[in-house]
Amino acid sequence: MEKQQTIASFYEILQLKYPYVLSENWEKLKEISEIRHLHKNELFISMGERLRYGIFVVNGCLKLSFMDENGQERIAAFNTETEYVDNWNDIHQQTTLPYSIYANIPSTILLCPLEKMTKIFKKESDLLQLCIDLSQSMIKKKEEHYSILTLKTPIERYKYILKNRKELVNNLSITDLAKYLHLSRETLSRVRKNFLRM
Repeated sequence: MEKQQTIASFYEILQLKYPYVLSENWEKLKEISEIRHLHKNELFISMGERLRYGIFVVNGCLKLSFMDENGQERIAAFNTETEYVDNWNDIHQQTTLPYSIYANIPSTILLCPLEKMTKIFKKESDLLQLCIDLSQSMIKKKEEHYSILTLKTPIERYKYILKNRKELVNNLSITDLAKYLHLSRETLSRVRKNFLRM
């Protein structure tokens, strides 16, 4: 019962965010949805596996990370409340996930099986638009991260994140923030101290 209430109240939030989707089509998505609770640092799926779900973050924060060529963990993205993540290539090109997904903090996620989801989306023009909007939001997130990494100095990267994604600065550990900015923890600590003196 509690899970059904969580699903219903979360779809109410999505209806406000995407008002063009017809209520009967939200109902179709509700029918295939399931809820999962994750503990802090719990692994949801590993890099190299097949992601068979579209994931909405109900609350909490997901961390998408991978290991670089030196064996260092790098964070590609953080997904927070109402944000969406999937791997459409999994369905269309049969490719595996290029990152692992963890709960950065205790999190609740809503899962929609991708195969069922795509069948529903294909039949409804409003859901096709939702698919486009969800895809664009994921692309925008990747582009933003890439633009951060093109900034040459650690202070420029930190300034950008402070100005544009302050919630990450406020809610992440310095270790995770450093991994997201592709800096060492020590470098980021030094930048933050220098920044506070300015």
